[in-house]
Amino acid sequence: MTEGRPERALHTATRLAARIGGAMIFLIALLVCGDVLMRNLFNKIVFHSYELSNYLFAIAVAFSLAYTLVERAHIRIEVVHNLFPSPLRRALDTVALLSVVGTAALFAWTGWELALGNLARGSNSNSTLNLPIGVPQALWATGLTIFAVVAAVLTVRHVQMLLTGRPDQADAIGGMGSEIPADPETTNGNGRTMEVAR
Repeated sequence: MTEGRPERALHTATRLAARIGGAMIFLIALLVCGDVLMRNLFNKIVFHSYELSNYLFAIAVAFSLAYTLVERAHIRIEVVHNLFPSPLRRALDTVALLSVVGTAALFAWTGWELALGNLARGSNSNSTLNLPIGVPQALWATGLTIFAVVAAVLTVRHVQMLLTGRPDQADAIGGMGSEIPADPETTNGNGRTMEVAR
């Protein structure tokens, strides 16, 4: 099987988002190290790493959620799931994807509502930096929006594969790792299959 164009686009976009999140984690480490050094050498806090790391960590997590979904790395309990016949398992996979879409959309909507409200009011953080709180909240909401869009695309592709008689390829999108045969030609570097025909 060859990977379809939508799946390739999702891999590229979500991998980039995840790398942005990873860069933010690295930045947190630099800020913390800088503050530790400055505190020990000059008894001063220069980078305000505690406050900034709170914002950066939330944004990093949000930007990584979509990639985690594409790689099917979110935790799912499959003890009972594997006891069901294939049609029922695939129906449950569809329900699971729909629940992810609903949850991600709710998070994104709430995030933007919060961010835009604070930007409109000109609200600042109650801290030494006194930052416009709506800016990090908007970046956080952006990551959640990417998560919601990717979840919706995966759900549509999953249902499309089922309706067109390609259940094995639907499993490659919405199924659990244990129900998908490991094939070195159709697995990525993490051992997870995302190879779907057009």
